[in-house]
Order: sequence, then structure tokens, then C-alpha cells
Amino acid sequence: MSFPVTKQGAPGFEKEMTSGKKHRIGTRMELPDGRVFYYGKSGAAITAGKIAMMAGIDHADHIKDLAVAAAVAQGGNQITVTNASSAITGTGRYTGDFTTGGTYEDGYIFVNDAAGEGQVWQIMEHSSATTSGTLTIDLYPNDSVRTALTTSSEVGLAENPYAAPIVWDLNGILGPVVGIPNCDQTSGYYGWYQTKGVATVLTNGTFVKGKNVMTGSTADGSGDVMADDSSAEFLIGGCINVGATTEYSLVDLNIRG
Repeated sequence: MSFPVTKQGAPGFEKEMTSGKKHRIGTRMELPDGRVFYYGKSGAAITAGKIAMMAGIDHADHIKDLAVAAAVAQGGNQITVTNASSAITGTGRYTGDFTTGGTYEDGYIFVNDAAGEGQVWQIMEHSSATTSGTLTIDLYPNDSVRTALTTSSEVGLAENPYAAPIVWDLNGILGPVVGIPNCDQTSGYYGWYQTKGVATVLTNGTFVKGKNVMTGSTADGSGDVMADDSSAEFLIGGCINVGATTEYSLVDLNIRG
């Protein structure tokens, strides 16, 4: 069985915002004019046109070095992990609720060290796990372990980049830019984040037509004309129409295809 990699939308679909989940986190949507959006659940209120970033809310004790609880042969598509101190809430078939996501809904597991290191998989479903309990992770049916894992293998867990986007905070960068919403996002609601094509961007300083635009260096959620490779800069696209500082400019985004 195959699944389309992109949902085909129509103008207006990108402004859909709901309290309940309608798609998997990270679902891609493309409109007829080539604009691209990704589906996420807002981690905070975000105003239209403000740059959003990954919240980076992964539990610190899950980032790496979790022990694989049982060896997994080549071709296996279920991995068991010994949990650390932070409890994990299960998803999907493990809870009987497909509308409310668990801790690592649509997230990733990767091998950071020892046998099988370098591999990464998207998580389809996973169980709950208490402190030091066993976490069972299901991969997608067509996905599998290619290099066998042993009980010496160490893994890390990561939430989907669109699990909880928040406004880009230049004094507290928690992850990469994930996109820009086309309408105001309510905290905890599901909606779309634009990553490619024509969009408005909150303007800081003076944009220049045809020049690159980066994340803002003095105002949260804003963009700046590209200057250098300082730690607060992330290239997001090129300027089409210039708006005054604190207003909004039109930018051809190129964050993610």
C-alpha cells in the first residue's frame, strides 16, 4: 500500500485551524500556486506572519543514550527501549485514541551509538512508559531496521518538528525555523505552517527587494535582511515587496520544500 506524500489543497485550506487533530503531525500540503505548508499543533499563540520555530520540548533524558531493551534483527520494525526518568504517554492503538497524540506522536527514533548507529526511523505508534519502564515503538509497515541492533545500542527520541511550534525567540532559540502561519494560531490548536512560496513576514529594519531574508536579530518573530552567519540567523527566503519596520513584507519563502 502506498500513500501520497502531499495533500493537495485549495486556497483557504491553509487557514484551517481546529482544536482536534485532522491529519498526522508533519503532513505536507501544496496549493495550486506552489505554496507549501506543514501541519502542526501550536505550542503557543502565534500571530499570522510571524516566524515560528521548533519548540525543542524533547525531554532532556530522552535526547540520546537510551538503552535498547532487546536485540532487533535486520528486518524488524518494532524497537523496545528502556525509558529514563520522564514518563511517556502512548499513542494510537496502544491507547485506543487516534485523535490525541502521545509524547512522541509522529516523531523519530535514531541510533546515536554502538550497533546500528546512524539509522533513523519515524515513529508510527508507541506505548506508554513509566520511569525506567519499557517503551515499545512501532515503525511504519514498510520501514525496518537495516543494521541489527543489540542491547548495547543506544538510541535517542525526538518529537516531530511540528509537534509544538512557537514564535522564533532570538534570545532563546530552541530549534530550527518550521514555517510561518497565514492566520493567527491559538495555543494548543492544529493548523498549517508555510515553508515555501509567497508569504507575509513581520519586518524588522529594512528589507531589500531581491535580497535574502533571515530570522530577525532584534525582534522576536520578525525577519531581517541577510547579513552574516551569526548564531541568530536562519535564511528563510527572498524579498518581493518591502514593508516598513514593524509592518509586514512579502517574501518568497524557501524554508522547506
